[in-house]
Amino acid sequence: MAFSRSFLKTCGLTDEQITAVMEAHTEVTDSLKQQRDGYKADAEKYKADADKLPGVQKQLDELKGGEDYKAKYQTEHQAFEAYKQQAAEKEYSDKVKAAYRKMLKDDVHISDKYLDTVMAATVFTDMKLDKDGNLENADAHKKTASEKWADFAVTTRQRGPKTETPPAHDNGNGGSGELAQLAKKFHDERYGKKE
Repeated sequence: MAFSRSFLKTCGLTDEQITAVMEAHTEVTDSLKQQRDGYKADAEKYKADADKLPGVQKQLDELKGGEDYKAKYQTEHQAFEAYKQQAAEKEYSDKVKAAYRKMLKDDVHISDKYLDTVMAATVFTDMKLDKDGNLENADAHKKTASEKWADFAVTTRQRGPKTETPPAHDNGNGGSGELAQLAKKFHDERYGKKE
């Protein structure tokens, strides 16, 4: 039998008592309904979380069973150290090349036109810098470069032809031309006759 007003009347309660019992009952049932609705919402949330659980478990298993993080760190660290070493070597090599290029240009006087060609043909493995940033054994490198690349060197000084035996100016008259006679006359008048 259901809990109702008619049931309470059959129990011998007055109308006021029935109303009081019904109000108390309604408060209890309303409170229970609110709790039930809260539990239902929580259950739906937990169900959604439970549906995600296999994916989360799979990610966790991959992290646990995947590549060991220490090994991965070591690999990355070694790659980074190798990169730093390569960068330092390239920087040092660029400084050596710049010092050698300066020496070729300033001391050996290699033409700008051929400077890149000479640089491309040069092996830099045995060249080092001193503490001041200049080439070690610069004189030896200068001498070697001067000998090896002499064809590409330019000079700023111009030289005329060698005149150990100057050409004869006899106008085809065997030295007795009009010019020679004038020169002899000028000499004789100025300095006296040769005897």
